[in-house]
Amino acid sequence: MNHNLDINAGEAIEKRKLAVASIRRSSYNQEGNQSFEIQKLAIQDYAEKKNYYLPEEFIFVDDAVSAYRTLASQRNGLNEMKKVVLAEDIHAIIFYDFSRIDRRIYSFVSEFYYDVISKKPDMKFFTTTKEDAWKPSDIDVKLQLIFANAESNEKSRRAVDAQIKDLHTAQKRPGSVVPYGYVQEEKQLIPSEQAHNVLFIFHLAAWGHSLQKITNTLNEANIPSPTNKQWRTSTVENILKNPVYKGTLNWSFKRKMKENQEYVLSHTHPALVPEIMYQMIELNRNLKKVYNKFDTPFLFSGILKCEECNELLQHRNASTKKNNVKYIYMKYQCTNCNYEIEAQSFTKVVLKKIDEQFSMALKVNSRYIKSLLDDYLFRLNSQRENLNNKLQLILANEKYVSDYQSLNLSSVFRNTKQKFNNQISELDNAMIKLKKIQCQSEIDFFIEYFKSLKLSSLSAVEQRLILLYFLKEIQINYNQKDSLEFSIQFKANPIAFISESIG
Repeated sequence: MNHNLDINAGEAIEKRKLAVASIRRSSYNQEGNQSFEIQKLAIQDYAEKKNYYLPEEFIFVDDAVSAYRTLASQRNGLNEMKKVVLAEDIHAIIFYDFSRIDRRIYSFVSEFYYDVISKKPDMKFFTTTKEDAWKPSDIDVKLQLIFANAESNEKSRRAVDAQIKDLHTAQKRPGSVVPYGYVQEEKQLIPSEQAHNVLFIFHLAAWGHSLQKITNTLNEANIPSPTNKQWRTSTVENILKNPVYKGTLNWSFKRKMKENQEYVLSHTHPALVPEIMYQMIELNRNLKKVYNKFDTPFLFSGILKCEECNELLQHRNASTKKNNVKYIYMKYQCTNCNYEIEAQSFTKVVLKKIDEQFSMALKVNSRYIKSLLDDYLFRLNSQRENLNNKLQLILANEKYVSDYQSLNLSSVFRNTKQKFNNQISELDNAMIKLKKIQCQSEIDFFIEYFKSLKLSSLSAVEQRLILLYFLKEIQINYNQKDSLEFSIQFKANPIAFISESIG
């Protein structure tokens, strides 16, 4: 008896037309509210009522996918369903309601509906909240999609407003991926056990090592990455560019039809990296633009100058390998005065001399560093006042000649004002950077970083960087008797390279 019932049920199923269905929830926060179960049961009941056969495997899921922020063509569940619809003998597509279909008004219709209908014009589209099949041209369907979009706009606006309020009133960080090196408790960032790895990455970058070198070092040392997989150069680069590690919270809120709102809040959480280290890394990037690279056997490239012709010496690498034996021929040369210097032996002599002079050149205390920074800030401020006075004079002259339209001076005034405003803005940015490193902790870090510097203990990359930091030039005096003399000129003061990084 039961066997015959099973046969009859199977025959009934075979006579019913196939349907597919899509269910979606916006985030994992909905995980406990039975959202999927409710949608699934309603769709299955609807398919049964409409006499469609809906196999379990033909119910496609988009989990933690926003139909407001994600295009239909980017939803994996919808894409898988479309493949089945076009490949199998499917007659109907069922959704729970219009908010599960699309919250962007146009996305599903243009990227899914028309594509399917063009290939299967008899396909039926249903929602459990509407008795009949629907088309995008139906007035009530248009209204439903518009209402779904308006609801999402309002939810987004309220969410952004709440996040902005948290930023302003409690300096709480909006929900997002927690940066590597921190954990988050009650929307506050707290250093994690990976915090020292972040400082190590910045330390290597501050000493001039490339992204690839840092990445290789981290992988060789089996230091865990943010994903617990192999480190990638892009991951290292993103960490180095993130201002969160100096205790600053930078946040951009995107609103439809409006410009993004940018917020920068300082001292919102414990810093992992000193401000001055960020500025050293920025200086390194600028130095690379001028001197090309730090990883070179020619440590003095770009700073050796011939005293006779006042031109920089060039370098030439004619090293070769024969019978598995490497022969080193590296020369510095002045093409004007027609002489060469053997690079390796010259490097040893000069590095030893520089090491002897470094102890005096870098013998500083925090009071001296502070006075240098104060003086530099005073000069920047004076320059800003001078530019502002000139700008006010231009504005006064512009007003005076405004009645003389025939002179056609408007473009001249506009360009001149723009030029002065840009220069004032650059000075403002420079003074902001300078003020950030005037605090005692930043000065102490600088002194500690360089106080016991020994070039002989550094790698070639690190030696090259230090030479570019502190040396102005090395003058070469090569006389007719093939005797060589050189004089080392240090920069004006130990923090001159900081002013270079600030501009």
